[in-house]
Amino acid sequence: MQLPLRLPPPGVASNFKDPVFLGRPVVITAAICMLFVLLFVAARIYARAAVFRRWRCYDYVYLLTAALGLAMIAFSISNVFANGYHAWDLDKVAIPKSSMLNLTGFWIALGPMLWLLKLSLFLFVISIFGSVRWLKNCCWIGIIIAGLVFSAYTIVVTMTCGPSPSSDVRSYLNGLNRKDCSAPSGANAITSIVAWGVNAGSNLYLLLITSPLVPRLGLQRKDKRRALLMLLNGALICGCSFIGLFFRIKSWRSVDITGSQIPFHVVFIIETTLSLMTPCMPSLWVVYRHFTVPDIDDTTTIATPNMRLLSAISSPQTESRATWRKTNNLEELPFRKASLRYNGPRDSRMKALPTTPLPIFTGPIPPDPKTPMTAKSFRSMTLPIMLHSSVES
Repeated sequence: MQLPLRLPPPGVASNFKDPVFLGRPVVITAAICMLFVLLFVAARIYARAAVFRRWRCYDYVYLLTAALGLAMIAFSISNVFANGYHAWDLDKVAIPKSSMLNLTGFWIALGPMLWLLKLSLFLFVISIFGSVRWLKNCCWIGIIIAGLVFSAYTIVVTMTCGPSPSSDVRSYLNGLNRKDCSAPSGANAITSIVAWGVNAGSNLYLLLITSPLVPRLGLQRKDKRRALLMLLNGALICGCSFIGLFFRIKSWRSVDITGSQIPFHVVFIIETTLSLMTPCMPSLWVVYRHFTVPDIDDTTTIATPNMRLLSAISSPQTESRATWRKTNNLEELPFRKASLRYNGPRDSRMKALPTTPLPIFTGPIPPDPKTPMTAKSFRSMTLPIMLHSSVES
């Protein structure tokens, strides 16, 4: 006997023999997005390992987020291959345990994944505008609030949709059929909508607190365009989160608990990809400049040196160092004040300038000594010797 996972709507019949697969958009979107994520993450790793040659705590947090993000995108593909059909086309009696594990596991993993994405974005903003105290405090408040909400969502999903009383297929179906798990007015639905609303609100919050500060960075025109490009990417993330909230609410109002998740999966994959790409955009530019701009440092000879400017204290380094131009970008640039607010020659902005490779002689250059061609001239250096010999005779 065949029983559907959910009863079909009026006028629709279940198709157990040849159900329509709905997960093709998820598979295509996930494949394209994984390529972009791998490209940007590889650029960030190369910039840190080969160009900057130093790692920060934020870099390790981002690498953890990127690894889990790629795993989550791959998990979405596995989930739609198992559950990418209408709920009334799935046979409750013959449904495998892996399908139930994928469905429940994806819901549980959403909370930690969303918090790590927000953590990486907030830390990225702190790395740029860390000297602005109010912005830094706002970022830490956002991290704490998002962490509490997403943790509560994960706990609620685990308690309401977990298998009961054991871990077989029937137990997973019992957990899925609970009112608190799958009903539109259940605890899982309410917490899920609240969590996704916090996700959309935190993206909008990040966009609003950073937009007024970008014009005050004092960047050149090209750097300002790249900063505006990152803001545009943040606006796309914000738009995806609100679209995901819409599909999340719509899916909870539908009896199709599997087929209605397909648009949500697509939007979630795009939002995850954009969130992982944004912190890597400065590193992508650093890698491009590393391969296209010549590396000129304090040991590079770009012309024949003037030997009169050399001195005994000149000791160029033997090891090549990355120049200031190639080791400082938007990611490393601290928030700068206006030029009128700098007083005195010992401002901190002068510490980033490269050292002068050779000491320059600022005084007048003495003329070269002129030695006559013949020894008979009275200006000859041998004249004192001649006078001394004549006196003795």
